[in-house]
Amino acid sequence: LKPAGKSRGRGIQLSARLERILDVGVGRGAEARWIAQKYIENPMIINSKKFDIRQWVVVTRWNPLSVWFYLDCYVRFSFADYDPSKLKNRYAHLTNNSVAKHHEDFEDCADETMWHSDDFQAHLASLGATRGGTRVEDPWLEIVQPAMKRIVYQSLECAQDSVLPRGSSFELFGYDFMVSEDLGVWLIEINSSPDLSYSTSTTRGLVKAMLEDMMRVVVDVEKFGSRLDRPRRKWNTCRLNTGRYQLLEPARRRREEKFPRIKKDAAQLAVHGAAVRPRRARRGECPRGPDAEDD
Repeated sequence: LKPAGKSRGRGIQLSARLERILDVGVGRGAEARWIAQKYIENPMIINSKKFDIRQWVVVTRWNPLSVWFYLDCYVRFSFADYDPSKLKNRYAHLTNNSVAKHHEDFEDCADETMWHSDDFQAHLASLGATRGGTRVEDPWLEIVQPAMKRIVYQSLECAQDSVLPRGSSFELFGYDFMVSEDLGVWLIEINSSPDLSYSTSTTRGLVKAMLEDMMRVVVDVEKFGSRLDRPRRKWNTCRLNTGRYQLLEPARRRREEKFPRIKKDAAQLAVHGAAVRPRRARRGECPRGPDAEDD
Protein backbone atom coordinates (compact mmCIF):
# COMPACT_ATOMS: atom_id res chain seq x y z
CA LEU A 1 0.00 0.00 0.00
CA LYS A 2 1.38 3.39 -1.02
CA PRO A 3 0.00 6.79 0.01
CA ALA A 4 -0.67 8.79 -3.14
CA GLY A 5 0.85 12.07 -1.93
CA LYS A 6 4.14 10.98 -0.37
CA SER A 7 7.64 10.07 -1.55
CA ARG A 8 10.95 8.56 -0.38
CA GLY A 9 9.25 5.42 0.92
CA ARG A 10 7.17 7.26 3.52
CA GLY A 11 3.95 5.57 4.59
CA ILE A 12 4.40 2.41 2.52
CA GLN A 13 2.83 -0.64 4.17
CA LEU A 14 2.87 -4.33 3.32
CA SER A 15 0.05 -6.68 4.21
CA ALA A 16 -1.20 -10.13 3.27
CA ARG A 17 -4.64 -9.57 4.84
CA LEU A 18 -7.40 -8.15 2.66
CA GLU A 19 -9.35 -6.71 5.61
CA ARG A 20 -6.24 -4.79 6.68
CA ILE A 21 -5.82 -3.38 3.19
CA LEU A 22 -9.46 -2.27 3.00
CA ASP A 23 -9.32 -0.58 6.42
CA VAL A 24 -6.22 1.54 5.77
CA GLY A 25 -7.99 4.62 4.43
CA VAL A 26 -11.12 4.53 6.59
CA GLY A 27 -11.80 7.82 8.40
CA ARG A 28 -8.78 9.67 7.02
CA GLY A 29 -10.56 12.05 4.66
CA ALA A 30 -8.26 13.43 1.98
CA GLU A 31 -5.41 11.29 3.32
CA ALA A 32 -7.33 8.17 2.29
CA ARG A 33 -5.98 8.19 -1.26
CA TRP A 34 -3.84 5.07 -1.47
CA ILE A 35 -2.50 2.85 -4.21
CA ALA A 36 -2.86 -0.89 -3.70
CA GLN A 37 -0.13 -2.65 -5.65
CA LYS A 38 0.31 -6.40 -6.00
CA TYR A 39 3.54 -7.65 -4.50
CA ILE A 40 5.95 -9.43 -6.85
CA GLU A 41 6.33 -12.95 -5.48
CA ASN A 42 9.46 -13.95 -7.42
CA PRO A 43 11.84 -10.97 -7.44
CA MET A 44 15.41 -11.55 -8.53
CA ILE A 45 17.62 -11.63 -5.43
CA ILE A 46 21.31 -10.66 -5.42
CA ASN A 47 23.47 -11.52 -2.41
CA SER A 48 20.28 -12.18 -0.39
CA LYS A 49 19.07 -8.63 -1.11
CA LYS A 50 16.02 -7.35 -2.94
CA PHE A 51 16.66 -4.54 -5.42
CA ASP A 52 15.08 -2.15 -7.89
CA ILE A 53 16.42 -0.05 -10.78
CA ARG A 54 16.25 3.75 -10.96
CA GLN A 55 16.11 4.90 -14.58
CA TRP A 56 16.25 8.54 -15.74
CA VAL A 57 14.04 9.73 -18.58
CA VAL A 58 13.68 13.23 -20.06
CA VAL A 59 10.60 14.36 -22.00
CA THR A 60 11.27 17.43 -24.14
CA ARG A 61 8.03 17.51 -26.13
CA TRP A 62 4.62 15.89 -25.82
CA ASN A 63 3.48 16.40 -29.40
CA PRO A 64 5.24 14.83 -31.12
CA LEU A 65 6.25 12.71 -28.15
CA SER A 66 10.00 13.14 -27.60
CA VAL A 67 11.45 10.80 -24.98
CA TRP A 68 15.15 10.64 -24.12
CA PHE A 69 16.31 7.50 -22.28
CA TYR A 70 19.56 7.60 -20.27
CA LEU A 71 21.60 4.51 -21.04
CA ASP A 72 23.21 4.39 -17.59
CA CYS A 73 21.20 3.80 -14.43
CA TYR A 74 21.73 2.40 -10.96
CA VAL A 75 20.51 -0.50 -8.85
CA ARG A 76 19.31 0.08 -5.26
CA PHE A 77 19.52 -2.79 -2.78
CA SER A 78 17.53 -3.34 0.39
CA PHE A 79 19.65 -2.90 3.50
CA ALA A 80 18.58 -6.15 5.19
CA ASP A 81 18.35 -9.64 3.72
CA TYR A 82 15.12 -10.32 1.87
CA ASP A 83 12.62 -12.45 3.80
CA PRO A 84 9.07 -12.62 2.34
CA SER A 85 7.69 -13.95 5.63
CA LYS A 86 8.64 -10.80 7.57
CA LEU A 87 6.52 -8.07 6.01
CA LYS A 88 7.10 -5.56 8.80
CA ASN A 89 10.85 -5.32 8.17
CA ARG A 90 11.06 -2.18 6.02
CA TYR A 91 14.82 -2.57 5.57
CA ALA A 92 14.27 -5.93 3.86
CA HIS A 93 11.44 -4.92 1.53
CA LEU A 94 12.01 -1.25 0.67
CA THR A 95 14.99 -0.48 -1.53
CA ASN A 96 14.69 3.30 -1.32
CA ASN A 97 17.92 4.84 -0.08
CA SER A 98 15.89 7.32 1.96
CA VAL A 99 14.74 4.36 4.06
CA ALA A 100 18.08 2.55 4.29
CA LYS A 101 19.95 5.64 5.53
CA HIS A 102 18.05 5.48 8.83
CA HIS A 103 19.61 2.13 9.73
CA GLU A 104 22.25 2.45 12.44
CA ASP A 105 24.87 0.66 10.31
CA PHE A 106 24.19 2.54 7.07
CA GLU A 107 27.21 4.86 7.19
CA ASP A 108 29.59 1.90 7.38
CA CYS A 109 28.36 0.30 4.16
CA ALA A 110 26.44 2.96 2.20
CA ASP A 111 28.29 2.26 -1.05
CA GLU A 112 27.25 -1.40 -0.89
CA THR A 113 23.58 -0.44 -1.26
CA MET A 114 23.98 0.63 -4.90
CA TRP A 115 25.40 -0.69 -8.15
CA HIS A 116 26.11 1.01 -11.43
CA SER A 117 24.20 -0.60 -14.30
CA ASP A 118 27.54 -1.85 -15.65
CA ASP A 119 27.95 -4.00 -12.54
CA PHE A 120 24.40 -5.29 -12.90
CA GLN A 121 25.03 -6.05 -16.57
CA ALA A 122 28.08 -8.14 -15.65
CA HIS A 123 26.11 -9.99 -12.97
CA LEU A 124 23.30 -10.87 -15.38
CA ALA A 125 25.81 -12.14 -17.94
CA SER A 126 27.31 -14.46 -15.31
CA LEU A 127 23.96 -16.16 -14.63
CA GLY A 128 23.95 -18.10 -17.89
CA ALA A 129 20.36 -17.19 -18.72
CA THR A 130 18.64 -18.94 -21.63
CA ARG A 131 15.67 -18.14 -23.84
CA GLY A 132 14.07 -20.89 -25.90
CA GLY A 133 16.97 -23.21 -25.13
CA THR A 134 19.55 -20.71 -26.40
CA ARG A 135 22.01 -18.97 -24.09
CA VAL A 136 21.58 -15.20 -23.81
CA GLU A 137 25.03 -13.64 -23.96
CA ASP A 138 24.03 -10.23 -22.59
CA PRO A 139 20.64 -10.31 -20.81
CA TRP A 140 20.90 -6.61 -19.96
CA LEU A 141 21.16 -5.42 -23.55
CA GLU A 142 19.04 -8.18 -25.07
CA ILE A 143 16.16 -8.49 -22.58
CA VAL A 144 16.06 -6.11 -19.60
CA GLN A 145 16.95 -2.72 -21.07
CA PRO A 146 14.83 -3.15 -24.23
CA ALA A 147 11.84 -3.99 -22.01
CA MET A 148 12.49 -0.88 -19.91
CA LYS A 149 12.60 1.30 -23.03
CA ARG A 150 9.36 -0.17 -24.30
CA ILE A 151 7.59 0.36 -20.97
CA VAL A 152 8.87 3.94 -20.69
CA TYR A 153 7.62 4.96 -24.11
CA GLN A 154 4.26 3.22 -23.78
CA SER A 155 3.59 4.72 -20.33
CA LEU A 156 4.27 8.25 -21.58
CA GLU A 157 2.23 7.60 -24.70
CA CYS A 158 -0.74 6.77 -22.44
CA ALA A 159 -0.45 10.19 -20.75
CA GLN A 160 0.36 12.15 -23.89
CA ASP A 161 -3.16 13.47 -24.50
CA SER A 162 -3.63 14.46 -20.85
CA VAL A 163 -0.66 16.84 -20.66
CA LEU A 164 -0.96 20.40 -21.89
CA PRO A 165 1.92 21.17 -24.29
CA ARG A 166 4.24 23.93 -23.12
CA GLY A 167 7.10 25.25 -25.22
CA SER A 168 10.68 25.72 -24.04
CA SER A 169 10.27 23.28 -21.16
CA PHE A 170 11.20 19.71 -20.26
CA GLU A 171 10.58 17.19 -17.50
CA LEU A 172 12.97 14.74 -15.83
CA PHE A 173 11.37 11.53 -14.57
CA GLY A 174 12.73 8.76 -12.37
CA TYR A 175 11.35 5.35 -13.35
CA ASP A 176 11.59 2.49 -10.85
CA PHE A 177 11.72 -1.06 -12.21
CA MET A 178 12.05 -4.51 -10.71
CA VAL A 179 13.33 -7.67 -12.37
CA SER A 180 11.89 -11.10 -11.61
CA GLU A 181 13.72 -14.42 -11.51
CA ASP A 182 12.75 -15.16 -15.12
CA LEU A 183 14.09 -11.75 -16.29
CA GLY A 184 10.63 -10.21 -16.47
CA VAL A 185 10.68 -6.43 -16.11
CA TRP A 186 8.04 -4.72 -13.98
CA LEU A 187 7.31 -1.01 -13.66
CA ILE A 188 6.88 -0.09 -9.98
CA GLU A 189 6.34 3.66 -10.17
CA ILE A 190 7.20 6.88 -12.00
CA ASN A 191 8.59 9.80 -10.03
CA SER A 192 8.57 13.46 -11.01
CA SER A 193 11.46 15.53 -9.63
CA PRO A 194 13.56 12.44 -8.77
CA ASP A 195 16.22 12.63 -6.07
CA LEU A 196 19.60 13.75 -7.46
CA SER A 197 21.61 13.77 -4.24
CA TYR A 198 25.10 12.28 -4.00
CA SER A 199 24.04 9.64 -1.49
CA THR A 200 26.71 7.11 -2.54
CA SER A 201 29.81 7.01 -4.72
CA THR A 202 27.66 5.45 -7.46
CA THR A 203 25.19 8.32 -7.67
CA ARG A 204 27.93 10.91 -7.20
CA GLY A 205 29.44 10.05 -10.57
CA LEU A 206 26.19 9.19 -12.34
CA VAL A 207 24.23 12.29 -11.36
CA LYS A 208 27.00 14.65 -12.49
CA ALA A 209 27.33 12.93 -15.87
CA MET A 210 23.57 12.71 -16.37
CA LEU A 211 22.99 16.41 -15.70
CA GLU A 212 25.71 17.40 -18.16
CA ASP A 213 24.20 15.15 -20.82
CA MET A 214 20.72 16.48 -20.08
CA MET A 215 21.93 20.00 -20.90
CA ARG A 216 23.25 18.70 -24.21
CA VAL A 217 19.79 17.34 -25.01
CA VAL A 218 17.55 20.20 -23.89
CA VAL A 219 19.85 23.06 -24.97
CA ASP A 220 22.27 21.96 -27.68
CA VAL A 221 19.91 19.59 -29.51
CA GLU A 222 16.31 20.54 -28.75
CA LYS A 223 16.70 24.33 -28.37
CA PHE A 224 19.39 25.24 -30.90
CA GLY A 225 19.90 22.07 -32.90
CA SER A 226 16.45 21.87 -34.54
CA ARG A 227 15.34 25.43 -35.29
CA LEU A 228 12.29 25.90 -37.49
CA ASP A 229 14.32 27.58 -40.24
CA ARG A 230 16.35 24.39 -40.72
CA PRO A 231 15.28 21.21 -42.52
CA ARG A 232 13.34 18.73 -40.41
CA ARG A 233 15.84 16.58 -38.56
CA LYS A 234 16.19 12.91 -39.34
CA TRP A 235 16.22 11.83 -35.71
CA ASN A 236 17.18 8.25 -36.47
CA THR A 237 20.46 9.51 -37.99
CA CYS A 238 21.02 12.46 -35.64
CA ARG A 239 24.76 12.96 -35.10
CA LEU A 240 24.62 15.71 -32.48
CA ASN A 241 26.26 14.83 -29.16
CA THR A 242 23.64 13.80 -26.61
CA GLY A 243 26.03 11.96 -24.29
CA ARG A 244 24.41 8.84 -22.89
CA TYR A 245 20.88 9.97 -23.71
CA GLN A 246 19.13 8.08 -26.50
CA LEU A 247 15.98 9.23 -28.27
CA LEU A 248 13.27 6.55 -28.19
CA GLU A 249 11.28 5.91 -31.38
CA PRO A 250 13.25 8.43 -33.50
CA ALA A 251 11.60 7.37 -36.77
CA ARG A 252 8.18 7.96 -35.26
CA ARG A 253 9.12 11.46 -34.11
CA ARG A 254 10.42 12.24 -37.58
CA ARG A 255 7.19 10.97 -39.11
CA GLU A 256 4.95 12.95 -36.75
CA GLU A 257 6.91 16.16 -37.30
CA LYS A 258 5.99 16.03 -40.97
CA PHE A 259 2.34 16.68 -40.13
CA PRO A 260 1.48 20.41 -40.30
CA ARG A 261 0.55 22.10 -37.07
CA ILE A 262 -3.16 22.58 -36.48
CA LYS A 263 -4.12 26.24 -36.67
CA LYS A 264 -5.95 27.83 -33.76
CA ASP A 265 -9.08 28.37 -35.88
CA ALA A 266 -9.10 24.71 -36.85
CA ALA A 267 -9.01 23.47 -33.27
CA GLN A 268 -12.78 23.98 -32.97
CA LEU A 269 -13.68 22.10 -36.13
CA ALA A 270 -16.19 19.32 -35.54
CA VAL A 271 -18.38 16.97 -37.52
CA HIS A 272 -22.03 16.71 -36.46
CA GLY A 273 -24.26 13.86 -37.56
CA ALA A 274 -28.03 13.50 -37.66
CA ALA A 275 -30.15 10.38 -37.55
CA VAL A 276 -31.73 9.32 -40.85
CA ARG A 277 -35.43 8.47 -40.69
CA PRO A 278 -36.64 6.02 -43.35
CA ARG A 279 -39.66 7.12 -45.43
CA ARG A 280 -42.93 5.50 -44.47
CA ALA A 281 -44.60 3.41 -47.11
CA ARG A 282 -47.78 4.93 -48.52
CA ARG A 283 -51.10 3.16 -48.13
CA GLY A 284 -51.25 0.27 -50.54
CA GLU A 285 -47.55 0.54 -51.31
CA CYS A 286 -45.45 -2.50 -50.55
CA PRO A 287 -41.91 -1.59 -49.47
CA ARG A 288 -39.34 -3.28 -51.66
CA GLY A 289 -36.26 -4.68 -50.09
CA PRO A 290 -33.07 -5.67 -51.85
CA ASP A 291 -34.16 -9.32 -51.82
CA ALA A 292 -37.73 -8.75 -53.07
CA GLU A 293 -38.78 -10.80 -56.12
CA ASP A 294 -41.27 -9.92 -58.84
CA ASP A 295 -44.42 -12.05 -58.96
